[in-house]
Amino acid sequence: MIVIVRVNKNHLFLKTIPAPDVQCPLCKAKGQMEMSFYQLQLEAGWVRDTKKITASVCCKNCHQDVPVVRWDKELTAFYNAEKKQITVKTSFKAGKIGKILIWLNIIFFGAIFLFLAGLFIYHRIGPEQTAKNGISREEQVRQSEQFAGSPQTGDLVLVYLFDDHKQALFKITVIDAATNVVKAIASDKSIDVPANASEVPMADVDFKPGNETSFSMMDYKNLRFTAPNNKHLGNVQMIYRK
Repeated sequence: MIVIVRVNKNHLFLKTIPAPDVQCPLCKAKGQMEMSFYQLQLEAGWVRDTKKITASVCCKNCHQDVPVVRWDKELTAFYNAEKKQITVKTSFKAGKIGKILIWLNIIFFGAIFLFLAGLFIYHRIGPEQTAKNGISREEQVRQSEQFAGSPQTGDLVLVYLFDDHKQALFKITVIDAATNVVKAIASDKSIDVPANASEVPMADVDFKPGNETSFSMMDYKNLRFTAPNNKHLGNVQMIYRK
């Protein structure tokens, strides 16, 4: 939360001195000029006294202020000479509005930091979410790698199919080590990655004849779902064993 406020320019009076040897550019009177000096102050939610010095000129004869655009060389030289003799103190401090804005920004960015830190802790170093049986998702992945190394009939294999762009569940029915082929029946149900094995559909009615398929046992051990003709059909997401 960053709030932009308007910056006001204030001119703090320093002193007024006569300019006796300078002629008025307006009425041409000499010895009637007075020059007043000011320190520039910037004010928004904060107050800053700057080093910049400005001046105004008044003629006591014609009672007119001489604008800067009408200053001649004599006036400009007088201004530059006298300005060097003036020492100003600079300062910076927050005003009431500035303090409020500072605290609002601290609260706003602090809330964002805490939110992002919470997300980091939750996703990185927080306690692992566990399934109902107490096994975390990471542990399920490790178990799947072990199950893939020694497949058994009845194993349920969740596969992401490239061509269909969806996940499908297969039930292993035959393991033929001689031909390096695993046979399975696909479920006709579309499912997401279940939290644990108890949530995986395993009724025989879910795996209907006609949905049989075969894939390479060697690639299966590397969590690759490959047809006997070596076509890579998808990747194994999870393996469940009951």
